[in-house]
Amino acid sequence: MSDPKPDSRRKSPRRTRSPGLNLQVDPKDLEFHELTWFDWLREVRYSGGMGFTISLTLHLIVLAVLAWLIIDQPATNDLDPYIASWLDPAEIPAESQRIRQPVSLPLAFAPAVAASTPPPVTQAKPDPLARAPASRPQAVDVGRALQNRRAFTLSDPAELEQLGGSAAAQRAVKAGLAWLARQQTSVGHWELHQGYPNPGTSVIKTDTGATALALLALQGAGQTHVEGEHAAVIEKGLRWLIDIQDKSTGDLHDQRQEEGRQPAFYAHAMATIALCEALALTRDESLRPAAELAVQYLVTSQHPEQGGWKYRPISKLMVGDLSVTGWALMALHTARMADIPVSDEEFQRASAFLDSVSERSGSRYKYEPLDPPDRISAALTAEGLLCRQWLGWERDFPPHVEGIASLLQEQYRPAWTSGRRNVYEWYYIAQVLHNLGGADWKDWYLPTRDAIVKAQVTAGSVRSPNDVRGSWHPTQPPGMGHEYAEKAGRLYITAMCLLILETPTRHRPLYAE
Repeated sequence: MSDPKPDSRRKSPRRTRSPGLNLQVDPKDLEFHELTWFDWLREVRYSGGMGFTISLTLHLIVLAVLAWLIIDQPATNDLDPYIASWLDPAEIPAESQRIRQPVSLPLAFAPAVAASTPPPVTQAKPDPLARAPASRPQAVDVGRALQNRRAFTLSDPAELEQLGGSAAAQRAVKAGLAWLARQQTSVGHWELHQGYPNPGTSVIKTDTGATALALLALQGAGQTHVEGEHAAVIEKGLRWLIDIQDKSTGDLHDQRQEEGRQPAFYAHAMATIALCEALALTRDESLRPAAELAVQYLVTSQHPEQGGWKYRPISKLMVGDLSVTGWALMALHTARMADIPVSDEEFQRASAFLDSVSERSGSRYKYEPLDPPDRISAALTAEGLLCRQWLGWERDFPPHVEGIASLLQEQYRPAWTSGRRNVYEWYYIAQVLHNLGGADWKDWYLPTRDAIVKAQVTAGSVRSPNDVRGSWHPTQPPGMGHEYAEKAGRLYITAMCLLILETPTRHRPLYAE
């Protein structure tokens, strides 16, 4: 029999074991041998590692599928968080959860100059929007801003109608305020997340925010803690705010153990407005220390260079957003109504921040400076333009005119229908148009006012926990996603509807003759 064909694999030498632990080892067994993928897999197979091979294969398939799903997801622009104070933490944009690196915000939007030879000069028509936004650091005169609130006590229907109100709207406001008064807790605050049908979700819990919204609606109708049908209710609410204020910082947010959550600075700014309005309307000096502390907290929380506000006192490494900034700016203007001084420096920085979140030469607005141009929206544009109005933009300034025209487009016409209602957007548009007055204001506001009045709940229980009469339902019909009524609940949407109905008399028009 001929010799067998030599085996290409190295055979291990025979090992003999002598008594004891004397083992003989071939030195070649200690040498390193580089295996190919094929050899490695073969060794795994021979060594009984087939289970490992199958597991590895399955894991690779799963990773490939997950990678495909992530890459295949289309980019969306759904999340414009104007009332993002009411978001679940899981829905908070990633950029809002981390500290950002410093960015340089442009104060002008001049086109880049190409390095190549310039083209021949041609006579083109001037573009009225070609220049950068004009920012006037001196805020407007607020001396008579609250004088129209007396109108809710008027008995002359013609005078009320001339302002944009109506008898039906006045009755709706009265019923809505009564509902709010019935929701006040025994200790003086209100709640968003419980206490009545269709409340908000627990993740938006902020008793300061709920209390501020209720007080703004009550005081917006000319009620104060000194006189009016709900004087005792307002007094109790104001005292609760003062009692929970952090006396070392001025912070009014009740959930201070959750600093940085989105409700924090919305709640503080709204509560500051409520305190300053009460002081301005009544000159009750017992309110001044708390109001001044609250205003100072806003001033020290502004970005020291870029001028915006965010969900916590802002540092140089953070970036503000327009939604919070709008409420903070209105609080500073209301402070001036109460003779609490605010320096021009705060308004100058805020004006620079508005430049950074503007598009189309200041006629459109987005949420944050680094957002792409397609993140502009009607609600943010209205909020940005309202801020500009209070900072002194002239009525006929071209970006102002262009921005107003964009808000009057048919697609933004209010309708109390599914997927169309957006009371947060309407709240800002109403104020912007009211400041201008005229036909555009009435053409937009009167049907909006009547739609809100018609949607009010006028029947049902007036007893807790089933009390609904005089309120508005947050999800019948469901509004636009950015309205956040479903998350913020019945008290939120009721307060917002009341503030819209109160627009004609809540503030004197800025451009009034």
